Amino acid sequence: MRTMDSGRLRRLCLGLALASLSPLAVSAATHNPAPDVPGRFDTAVAAGLPAVISIGARDPAQTLATTPAHDELVVRRRIESHSTYSDASPVELYDVQFRGRDAVALRHGTNLHITSIDDQMLRSTAFKTGAEDPTEDALPVNGGAPQGAIDEEPAHESVEDLADDPADEEDSRDLHIFAFVHDDVRLNDDDIFARFFGWWIKRMEFDVLEDRRVHVHLRRNIPGVTQPSYGHKGALSQWIDVAREYLHPELAPPSTIMHSRDILLVNGKSVEPGAAGIANGQPGSYAMASTVGSIAVPAHEIGHMLNASHGNAERRFTGPFSTCDTIMYPVDPTVLCKAYSLPNVDRIRRLMDYRRPR
Repeated sequence: MRTMDSGRLRRLCLGLALASLSPLAVSAATHNPAPDVPGRFDTAVAAGLPAVISIGARDPAQTLATTPAHDELVVRRRIESHSTYSDASPVELYDVQFRGRDAVALRHGTNLHITSIDDQMLRSTAFKTGAEDPTEDALPVNGGAPQGAIDEEPAHESVEDLADDPADEEDSRDLHIFAFVHDDVRLNDDDIFARFFGWWIKRMEFDVLEDRRVHVHLRRNIPGVTQPSYGHKGALSQWIDVAREYLHPELAPPSTIMHSRDILLVNGKSVEPGAAGIANGQPGSYAMASTVGSIAVPAHEIGHMLNASHGNAERRFTGPFSTCDTIMYPVDPTVLCKAYSLPNVDRIRRLMDYRRPR
């Protein structure tokens, strides 16, 4: 018998070893786990802004240069808001561009939630640490309902009598919105911020009150405060009576907050008969708003509390056959401008003792 030389023996052993590998073993060796988008986002932010993150690539050979532009997340800057969710944990807001659209990113816990308003749609993409694919959602700006009146304009009050006292401390000049979430609202905190507050905070800090920060604090499950009846005449007055008795942890004496407003978010279409929202005055301190229908309703009622009016709203022409409605337009917008009109910006600034930044 001829003895096999050592070279042939090594080749034979290698071939047998490769043949013994199962398809599952090969697959496991070459599998590319889903990218940790929230973690990559944090790493990019820590390295300094602006930053560009490739989102959609699953193939490790697919680099930023070969990834389509619509899969890029451009993180431009952090929005200097210290907003909080209902468990008092902070949520970070960022000015971003995603899939070629101007957007807002919310970073909280294991979630990264990106929201943009594109013509008639609010588009949302949520990434979660450990999840292979994002959750995508699209919601009509007007909630999918025909245009209808949002509210009746509240009574006009004297700005001189109701304007907040000017304060010299920078922190006390910030605007704080306390948003109480009625017990019947099924949206989670991420969804509430994505639909109603993220884009609004960005516009307030960039276009309206650049001289201060704007914060929104969610409140849930407060006995006597977050489960009142509504949909009937006088519902706002009844809620105001109990809301005035609630002591905000952020307002414990000695208070450093001079500018604050309270709003109750409810699940019904009407907070009072025929009204998707209502404020106690123009300007005022209390309001109610429906989470059903137009995403602009809470911003609309906050606008009334800050002295913005229907009469100064605008329907803007944005192209040969296109328009958008500013936030205080009295009818649900089909296309939302994401902005208060310049006359309403001026009214808000005068109430808030606006000081032009350097």
